Amino acid sequence: MAQRQSSGSFGSQGNYNRLLGNFGPAAGATATLEAPKASDPTRPPVSDAAPFTANEVFNKVGILVTLAIVSGVGAAFVHVSTGLVVVSMLAAFGFSLAGMFVPRLARIFAPLFAVTEGIALGWISKLLAGTNGAVVPLAVVGTSVVFVAVLVLYRTGLVTVGPKFVKATIIAGFGLLAMMIMTAFGVHLPYTSQGTTGLIVFGFLYLVVAVMDLFVDFSFVYRAQDAGVSKEGEWFAAMAIMMAVVMVYLALLRIFGSR
Repeated sequence: MAQRQSSGSFGSQGNYNRLLGNFGPAAGATATLEAPKASDPTRPPVSDAAPFTANEVFNKVGILVTLAIVSGVGAAFVHVSTGLVVVSMLAAFGFSLAGMFVPRLARIFAPLFAVTEGIALGWISKLLAGTNGAVVPLAVVGTSVVFVAVLVLYRTGLVTVGPKFVKATIIAGFGLLAMMIMTAFGVHLPYTSQGTTGLIVFGFLYLVVAVMDLFVDFSFVYRAQDAGVSKEGEWFAAMAIMMAVVMVYLALLRIFGSR
């Protein structure tokens, strides 16, 4: 379930172009990784549509997180069959792809993704909580801390996101995916395939990619705001961030649960 999430991040110039192409005020606007300055003559003209704002994107992320928590708590306290969990995982995967490739319908697919993903996360969390009751609270608090820390680091300029950072994020994501596929087929990789050490190391690698995804997502959100795209694009951006948040939570579950 978690393995495909890294593809959900904006994570590439192509996905950012998709955002501008679907919601930009000017059909011919050029998408770049550098945020246009107010005095830049190439800045896209202001649209009559309501503007895209980072604050509203974060509000929508909050809505998605709430939906995931509610459905996750429900799945944890109500007996959920393994079959339903598998269906929820597949549905969440389908909704995530649909939201990314049909951005104008992200307002529909994003909440559906949050609910179905929440069911799967609730089931997984319940399993781990049965062996260590501190795992889930630690993962929840840790996810919140990581989210805020990444946002602060980006907004204060301590971490900058340029084309090289985005490329590194894409490479890291594909590298992690390759490792997952290899381990799924029984290939034993050093320090990542066996025992508690492997779980922790793999969890940290997953966390690193998730954090990189968050940096890229935050960067593109603020650049989209500066580019003058319409408010309709906020659900697309919120969905991308939500996927990275899920990655962080799953990584922390793996790290804390492996103990």
